[in-house]
Amino acid sequence: MFDTRLRIYLNDHLALITGEGELARRCRNSNQGTSLGEFLDQLQADLETQRAALSDVIRRAGGREDVVKQGAAWLAEKLGRFKLNDSLLSYSDLSRLVELETLSTAAHERVMLWETLSETLGGDDRFAGISFPWYRDQSVGHVDGLNTERRKAVPAAFPRPVQVDIRVQPD
Repeated sequence: MFDTRLRIYLNDHLALITGEGELARRCRNSNQGTSLGEFLDQLQADLETQRAALSDVIRRAGGREDVVKQGAAWLAEKLGRFKLNDSLLSYSDLSRLVELETLSTAAHERVMLWETLSETLGGDDRFAGISFPWYRDQSVGHVDGLNTERRKAVPAAFPRPVQVDIRVQPD
């Protein structure tokens, strides 16, 4: 029962990382040439590394990647692009903010994933050499970086109207 549940859990999280990677790619492509784009380049590389590590854990647990779950996560990310916002056919400041919030939520999920694996599999010889705490710490760094970028995106998404004080002076 343990290994069966473990493989289900691992594949669920692999699907989430797949969707997160697709969203990070989309956001990066829409923000090339900016500090956010550079941050997302590194996030993308780190996600690929974590995805490969998780695939290795699945293999060591005697499982296989569930391509149906990964495909569903890939499709969900694509469908998530079709949402009503202030700019129906193009990328907007509001799109950026929502994407950063979603990526931050996904990074929190990865923190919990690596914590759970560390607690559950830390002493299991099948997983020797995989540093679950290292991936957890890397994911915490992603949460922090994404929150910094999100805070920078808020003013552009919600610009405050300019107050103009027009007073008529009596003659």
